[in-house]
Amino acid sequence: MAEIALALAVTSALTQYQAGREAKKGYESRAKFKALEGRVEGVKAKEQGIQALKNTQQLLASVSASAYSGGLEPNISGGSIENFITKNILQPGYGDFATARDNQIFIRMQTNAQVEDLLRAGREAKAQGVANALGTLGQGIANYAGVGGPPADTTTTTTTTRTSGDFSRSTVPSARYGDSGTRFRSYPDGL
Repeated sequence: MAEIALALAVTSALTQYQAGREAKKGYESRAKFKALEGRVEGVKAKEQGIQALKNTQQLLASVSASAYSGGLEPNISGGSIENFITKNILQPGYGDFATARDNQIFIRMQTNAQVEDLLRAGREAKAQGVANALGTLGQGIANYAGVGGPPADTTTTTTTTRTSGDFSRSTVPSARYGDSGTRFRSYPDGL
């Protein structure tokens, strides 16, 4: 019976170890997916920045073409067209591009942090599985030894008798309590 309990404890410990290992694999899989997802979001942010620059370029071309067709020189410094281009086209266009670039950087940083958190959680899940397995195995071995495991060490001990004064004192229980072989005194019948 004790062997069955020990076998069950070993099986349970193995299951706990494998569960920790599988949890780690799951966290690693989620981390890979999160990294891929972050790259996709980063590319989207980069595309938004590129689109902002393309829109700016189209607006500049449109304003320049309108200015030329109207007989104005769009490059006259200090002119109203130059101010219009700077304030209404270049600054907002560059601002949109810079925002998209910053978003790309923040997405990358956030993704890296999330991936690292998932990988750390995986390492901790595996370590917890190992700890649980060792605890279960230790408990199973302790139960096996307590219930009926292998016999205890049956080495014999030597007896020494010390004398002091008028009486002798022995360190062996049988010398103190008779020859019963136990450390308990034998009482006469009836008590």
